[in-house]
Amino acid sequence: MFLIPMAISIAYGIAVATLLTLLMLPILLAIGNSTKMYWKWMISGVKPEREELERAIKEQKVGSYDNL
Repeated sequence: MFLIPMAISIAYGIAVATLLTLLMLPILLAIGNSTKMYWKWMISGVKPEREELERAIKEQKVGSYDNL
């Protein structure tokens, strides 16, 4: 009898966590990247490309084993 409410709450928890992961995380990452791009532009006076500020792309270029 007490398992039904627990199963419902677990199912809703998984659904909410999935929505947060699939929707909110990319939105927050895009906002953060836009903010970094804006501040870099204001400080340096040169508008940077989005790829310049992406950490994954910078690490991919630096950490590449093709340069050895």
